[in-house]
Amino acid sequence: MSKYVDIAQQLITMIEAGEYRPWGLLEGELYLTRLFSVSRVTIRKALSLLKDKGYIHSRQGSGYYVNPSEFYKEQHLTTLSDRYANMNLSSVVLSFDVIDASEEMRKLFQLFENSKLYHYRRTRLVDDVPVTLEETWMPVSLFDDFSESELYGSVMKYIENRNFVISHDFKKVQAVALNSESARHLRKEEHSLSLQIIHKVYLLKSVLAQYTIETQADNQLNALSVR
Repeated sequence: MSKYVDIAQQLITMIEAGEYRPWGLLEGELYLTRLFSVSRVTIRKALSLLKDKGYIHSRQGSGYYVNPSEFYKEQHLTTLSDRYANMNLSSVVLSFDVIDASEEMRKLFQLFENSKLYHYRRTRLVDDVPVTLEETWMPVSLFDDFSESELYGSVMKYIENRNFVISHDFKKVQAVALNSESARHLRKEEHSLSLQIIHKVYLLKSVLAQYTIETQADNQLNALSVR
């Protein structure tokens, strides 16, 4: 690991542990060069990495300031299991099947003819209140031991425990009016507006591992811009 990456990770650990308060001033470059016994160039590369990850921001002539957690957490690929780790998160499995991949899905996942997909639908609840309705497709060829029991926990954790590295999640967000079935599962009024997020979750080398249509009970979206 490069020295600047190691320093950046140490600072990240300190920020996440609360050793630096949100909006507080981070020590200057000169102090950090002495603290880590490295050159100023190395410190600047470490601080640049922290800026890219959303942990700090700079103010011209003033220095580097620590961002509140929502700045950097929103940039990370987090699951519901991550976001609600300290709450009662549960699942209701609506369906789980192995299906033939349609021509559209074969193109999407870049699969051969006669390929199979897992197809499941589940509702995710926090403290017994529905928060999302998910419909997901995953290639059987990648996950030959996947089973319905995995749907009661984090599917992302299942993928990572198979020693796959999740690279990125491409999201498309749009507003939808809930049909009668979706409204029933989310305990909302039919035709009420909701946010729908279409996820394409990729492994390294741009291998599509999961395609999910997530319909949320909430209809609000938080967006963050940092200058």
